[in-house]
Amino acid sequence: MAPRAWFALLSVLGSVPLLLADVTDHFHHPAGCQQFFYQGQPPSGFVGFSQTRLCQRLDGRLYFATLYDRSAHLPVYSAFRFKYRAEGVPRGNGTDTSWKYERQLVDPLSDGNMTLLTPAALRDPAVRRSQAADGAYPLLVGGVRYVRGQLNPANLQGSRGSRSATYTLTNAVPYPRPFHQAGWRPVLREMAARVRRECGSSPAFLVSGAARQARGKELWVPSRGKGRSAVPQLLWMAFCCGPGGASGAAVGHPRGTGRLALGPLGELGPYETREVSLRQLESALAIQMGRSSVHIYKGGCRQPASGN
Repeated sequence: MAPRAWFALLSVLGSVPLLLADVTDHFHHPAGCQQFFYQGQPPSGFVGFSQTRLCQRLDGRLYFATLYDRSAHLPVYSAFRFKYRAEGVPRGNGTDTSWKYERQLVDPLSDGNMTLLTPAALRDPAVRRSQAADGAYPLLVGGVRYVRGQLNPANLQGSRGSRSATYTLTNAVPYPRPFHQAGWRPVLREMAARVRRECGSSPAFLVSGAARQARGKELWVPSRGKGRSAVPQLLWMAFCCGPGGASGAAVGHPRGTGRLALGPLGELGPYETREVSLRQLESALAIQMGRSSVHIYKGGCRQPASGN
């Protein structure tokens, strides 16, 4: 095929993902993805090389939004609504806990729905290259037992569909079982209690994130394989109530060794967690990622004054 023909074909194919799937250069497509962000505005200061924006869909319905680091096979952040359920979907009982993968990262012509992670998909090199498909969790690495956690936790969702949608590889985060049991799980319970208490009937916008270690210094789980994932050096979660503006945050150090410097917050020891203010979290993230500033919520989760 002549070079000009190849260029024409690539130009056409390059436009298809924005029409058929939910891998996108921004969160304005597909329609409805913005609802997971406070005032429709995604966090700022996080965008970097090898990151992809995903509007995560199950059975044709959107449930949350993710900024995904393809090189680390790790979600950078997940934006979701507290106890969310899609319009017209009953709350339902139970959860489909079978893991799924994002077909749209493998095939740009797909419809954007997450797909069941079958044995055949686990053997597919394209799946393994694009997301954290390796590992039969719990997984023992270096004497530490790792579990496959969720950045957007299923128990903070409000329907069977929204809970089931959290079981996708682009929402998966590996961390040690002791950190989950003694540290992060109690944090999630307390954050849920605070959202109920401080937001009341107001809509609650949550963003949960995982900060990777510096490139070349990552701890990988499993140690080898194309479908492995980097273990984050920091986990965090924030909430913002609209329109009242109440907010809160928490951080955790999911590594069993070393201490993590967080600037004005001091240090976190192994498996340590701490509740912090939204502003403190943003400052700590900016230091961790080497950014001049990070903003999780537009206007710092403060409702703008109405003018006349």
